[in-house]
Amino acid sequence: MFEPDALNPWLDDPRLRAAVTTAGTVTSTNVILKKSVQNGGPLPQILIADQQTAGVGRHGKHFASPADAGLYISYAFHPQINRALITPAAGVALQQAIADQFGISTQIKWVNDLQKAGKKVAGILAEALLEQNAVILGTGVDLFPAASDPLPNDQPMTTILREVPANDPRPELAGRYLTHLMRLFANPETIMPAYRKRAAWVGRRITVSGTQNPLTGTISGFDDNGALLLKTDLGTLVVSSGTIRLVETV
Repeated sequence: MFEPDALNPWLDDPRLRAAVTTAGTVTSTNVILKKSVQNGGPLPQILIADQQTAGVGRHGKHFASPADAGLYISYAFHPQINRALITPAAGVALQQAIADQFGISTQIKWVNDLQKAGKKVAGILAEALLEQNAVILGTGVDLFPAASDPLPNDQPMTTILREVPANDPRPELAGRYLTHLMRLFANPETIMPAYRKRAAWVGRRITVSGTQNPLTGTISGFDDNGALLLKTDLGTLVVSSGTIRLVETV
């Protein structure tokens, strides 16, 4: 595993440089930081791991995190912006970092995934700790194939790169990601305009699950708090959470 100071060339915030810890195999970077903060640990904290044995996605789903094949990073901090904008900001920051480093275009699939050519390459999970006024922001990026632990097949998935490069790209990606994130947090009014330019499936017909009743409609945009605007036969609905899937066309 690389040392924490490997991020320094791309991470210009001295407080964040001092907050980075790297590890080999862990259960879950989010879970570890959550316990640390709940036990009075300092903020900010950043944990990057080679592998997660119990990576956590939305709704408690397992997030596959094979060894040396992705960037698994969690960032614990006191939020200074509307919490609803944290996940959109993370999506924009990660998309910008990937484009800067690799020249690869990705799209943000509401609410918390990144896609490359229509297939998932990253997931984001923000968890609030209200008593501590803190947020744990976890991000997992599938960078290159891991033959010993293939990606799950519950949805179309791929990797940023087709093969393992000669030099480890993770320190640069982590540093760029955090730097872009800090810039967005400092200018929250720029988050949703940038998000809208990078959003997937706008104008496409989708279904939304995880709401009280399943919804079907067309994505017409996103409001200033990151909610999905869904055009339906009953009018435009504002959807703040859920899981979206494209409606299959014959």
